[in-house]
Amino acid sequence: MIKIEIQSTEVETKSGTSSKTGKPYSISEQDGWGYFHDQSGKVHPHPMKIRIMLEKDQAPYAPGLYTLAPESLYPDRFGQITIRPKLKALVASAKQAAAA
Repeated sequence: MIKIEIQSTEVETKSGTSSKTGKPYSISEQDGWGYFHDQSGKVHPHPMKIRIMLEKDQAPYAPGLYTLAPESLYPDRFGQITIRPKLKALVASAKQAAAA
């Protein structure tokens, strides 16, 4: 299982016009920390900073611990596994529990 920690609700948005299609685009990303393993299965001693792309109009993830939701993994048009992170809360933080 990959554990991901979100520490802030801060989101960075990049926008512009596509040079291929001429259409406007907007990409919102949120920073997180991933706890990964190496190819031999050993846990890395330190978390690694990662960027999570948010869906259009998606609220940022609340601070807390998450794992990848099953829908994060899917076959692409070439039949290869693709990952588009969608996070599922591992443990509700006090703030998340109060909002529920």
